[in-house]
Amino acid sequence: MDKKKENFIKALRAGYGIIATACEAVGVSRTTYYRWLNGDEEFKQQVEDVVETQIDYVESRLIKKITEGDTTSIIFYLKTKGKKRGYSEKAQQPQPERVVANALPNKQEAKDRKDMEAKIKNKKTYLVKLLKSSGKYTAELTYQVDVTAQLLVRADILKQEIMAEGYNPVNVEYSREGNERFTINPKERLYVETLERVERSLKALGMNLNSKEHPTEKDGFNEFMEEMKKGID
Repeated sequence: MDKKKENFIKALRAGYGIIATACEAVGVSRTTYYRWLNGDEEFKQQVEDVVETQIDYVESRLIKKITEGDTTSIIFYLKTKGKKRGYSEKAQQPQPERVVANALPNKQEAKDRKDMEAKIKNKKTYLVKLLKSSGKYTAELTYQVDVTAQLLVRADILKQEIMAEGYNPVNVEYSREGNERFTINPKERLYVETLERVERSLKALGMNLNSKEHPTEKDGFNEFMEEMKKGID
């Protein structure tokens, strides 16, 4: 290895492994540096040794900060070294082949879709039956019945999700300084908004949710409204 390359290695070591600093000290361009790197195995190995030594030094400083109880350093270490244990904020990126596979609906997705359609159909049938029995149903309500049925099914799904084991209504986030910040799980707001839309949609069908305050003749329609009010409350 010639003298200029040796001087570059010395400059690289003195410059804490920073390529630009070493190039400037020796008076060579980055193009020359990369030509040396790709054409000289001995030079390449020495560059890698300098870089690894610098990383070792920085890691030792990081560990020192961790032993001193520095929260930011602890979080950084866990996010980099503890990824396999779940210490990462980045969502796992799907593999390309899985993206292609998921582009077409599989049997489970088709089944879920059919189940969803069946639930909506059952809600529509029941709503129409109750409206007819109370003398409230007209052809003009067809679209509103469909919308209401979809909202009812959506509310049921959200309810199951937020009642599921392991669900957390509050998210905990950490700042770069390690400070905790609590935020409400978006599903909580979505569930409340869906219930409000359900209530408005039921009212648009002429279904009174305040039947307890305005007692009427006890029939299937009123029983349904009582059950709906319990679900919304």
